[in-house]
Amino acid sequence: TPVTVIALSIGLALQMNAMSLLAQDAAPVEDATELDTVTVTGYRASLEKALDIKRTEAGVVDAIVAEDMADFPDLNLAESLQRIPGVSITREAGEGRNISVRGLGPQFTRVRINGVEALATGGGTDTSGGVNRGRGFDFNTFASDLFSQVIVRKTPSADLEEGSPGATVDLRTARPFDFDGFSMAVGGQLGYSELAGKVSPRATFMISNTFADDKFGALMSVAYTENTVLEEGSDSVRWANGPSNGGFNPSSPFQQALGSTVYHPRITRYNSFRHEQERLGVTGSLQFRPSDRTELTLDGMYARFDANRWQDNINAVSFSRSGTGKPQTIVREGEVDSRGNLVYGVFDNVDIRSEGRYDEQTTDFQQWNLDLRHNFSDSLRLDALIGQSSSTYDAPIQTTVIADKFNVQGYSWDYRGNSRLPSFNYGNLDPTDTSGWTLAEVRLRPQWVENALDIASVDLTWLASPFFSLKGGVNHKEYTYESREWGRGTVPGNRVETVPANLMNSATLATLMREFY
Repeated sequence: TPVTVIALSIGLALQMNAMSLLAQDAAPVEDATELDTVTVTGYRASLEKALDIKRTEAGVVDAIVAEDMADFPDLNLAESLQRIPGVSITREAGEGRNISVRGLGPQFTRVRINGVEALATGGGTDTSGGVNRGRGFDFNTFASDLFSQVIVRKTPSADLEEGSPGATVDLRTARPFDFDGFSMAVGGQLGYSELAGKVSPRATFMISNTFADDKFGALMSVAYTENTVLEEGSDSVRWANGPSNGGFNPSSPFQQALGSTVYHPRITRYNSFRHEQERLGVTGSLQFRPSDRTELTLDGMYARFDANRWQDNINAVSFSRSGTGKPQTIVREGEVDSRGNLVYGVFDNVDIRSEGRYDEQTTDFQQWNLDLRHNFSDSLRLDALIGQSSSTYDAPIQTTVIADKFNVQGYSWDYRGNSRLPSFNYGNLDPTDTSGWTLAEVRLRPQWVENALDIASVDLTWLASPFFSLKGGVNHKEYTYESREWGRGTVPGNRVETVPANLMNSATLATLMREFY
């Protein structure tokens, strides 16, 4: 829905030099000696620029300024933002994804890139595989190397057309007039994961130059990253007491496990998650400065984030099943700790489930903006901006294949000892033997989400005096959102497809995923 906002902002600043008040009592001093100019560059200069931004703002802001692309060492933009006080991040697949400001979640934070509001969304790479259909910005879409300045505005202001309970994050890409003449930066990095057995390269490149006596400038930057993460572990999927889901078989030799004060893991399982991520970002900027009073800037940006994910786990599902599950399970042996937890148990008639899931996910982000700044005089300035941003998330494949093996004898778990890692034993089942398994389900759930924003604004700023300024403007914003989800099933809305068991012997799980897609 198109929205037009008229904003009026009045700023009042008073400055007082305490030393001047004491000047009449101070002793005469000799004339100051003029020294050679000292130019500060590098990291210290970045800190000074960030402090200058905070001094000139009327509200509460924090800032990060990079002298060049190599000054941001983080894997993505979320990890750069966590360096700001009050900002925390959520992590996924070993990298930061969303930010929270002062305890408020990602949905309470607005993001602007070069003045244009933007919303980049992706899909979850966790076990639930959720898709971002909310207002939260997925910062892992972008490499931090693409940005030269980050400002987090923590207080509302009339010139911020919508405001935010959390914060407004302003991101700015590099521009040619940020540098003196020709500049080029090249960076590279290699990492190796022994667990994943993969090399993760990272490369950045920027080139910039000004022409025609610094009246025209052009810049281009590229950032590329590959990363592979392998996560392995186990979980209990919460705990339940003995009578839950119909209770254990009453003929169980270890009767203590049947009591309501004894708790056991709901679904004991081993998990393996493999994430392969590829990130590409490109920015370009053209600037034209015909005079000292006028500056015109055209910015463009493209980012692509590919995230493929494999999930494999083997579960003992009987303990969360009623009917033919838990009521048929016999507890042969057990041990209950002082807190009422069944930390060790040996069981018969346990149903084991093997799940394999494969996701292909891509986020494409595009943005352009045209920015005009003109000073009519030393006290009156015009700022005009038009721009567009769009983010498209596409997950054409989100497929889960499930196979079951029923009534396994001698299954056990052991949570005893000082180790945080439990021990699972599958009794008479060999997990590497494919015989005897029943192919139970194939779940298909492709996803697609698109966000687009068009904005236009005109602002006038009048500096009435060094202590008083008046700003007013008009802002127009149009936001469109589309979301789709597909599911395969025999019943409308059902995403489960039951398939014949004999297919298990004719194809591998990976091939089945492709065939059913």
